[in-house]
Amino acid sequence: MKSLINITKNHLIKNINLKNEKMKKTLLLIAVLFAAFTMNAQNPYSVADQDGTEITEGMVVEFTSPNAAERSLDYYVTNNSAEDIYMRIEFVDAVNYDGTGFELCFGLCYYDLEVGESVPQAPQSVIIAAGSTTPDYNHFAATLPSSEVQDYSFRFHQTDSEGNDIGNSLNFTYRYNPILGLEDFNELGVTLTSTVILNDMQVNTLEELDMVIYNLQGKLVNSQKVSVGNQLINMSNLSSQMYIVKFSNNEGVSKTIKIVKK
Repeated sequence: MKSLINITKNHLIKNINLKNEKMKKTLLLIAVLFAAFTMNAQNPYSVADQDGTEITEGMVVEFTSPNAAERSLDYYVTNNSAEDIYMRIEFVDAVNYDGTGFELCFGLCYYDLEVGESVPQAPQSVIIAAGSTTPDYNHFAATLPSSEVQDYSFRFHQTDSEGNDIGNSLNFTYRYNPILGLEDFNELGVTLTSTVILNDMQVNTLEELDMVIYNLQGKLVNSQKVSVGNQLINMSNLSSQMYIVKFSNNEGVSKTIKIVKK
């Protein structure tokens, strides 16, 4: 009798454990589905460039080409939801420049943007049908040349049917970096003993050159003439990071070198 009671007791405990395990799996499945639903509710759209690379929150998309046509960021917005959505793009901020010469096309094309401006202008919005992707020709482009790194911050966001901002933002930065795009089409007779610098940069040149040094934010940190022969350039006052050194002669031939200040 005692043995029968123990068997029954063990059987009940086993059933309870099985029920608890099933309950855990059910709750886990509900949590996963809820997370997926929440994510879809917060991000009913996605943005990708012309190569299909997704543009994600906080991403920096960089262009270095001196050719204006090659600085165009063509993009597509896809409505991943089951309902039509309304969208605009806000020009949030700019570094080292304003919006002069910048072109943004989203449904319509706008040129010479101003910080705080939206495209299309409020209360208008671009309507994207459920499951649809915007057509070709929408793009961001810095059309004017520059000698400094330029950052343009933008925010994709949704609106309601009356044009009121309802959030679901996606922020990214379009960066025009002409410094890293410089190419050496002709050889310039200048060399560095080392591209890792402690206090002094040792330069050897066959002709007198102009030298400029930029940090990676495009700020000019040094500018001077470099004489023929070997010499030391004092860099002890610069902080520890990477820099871009550009040498150029009177004929317009230039050479850029990346260095690291320790």
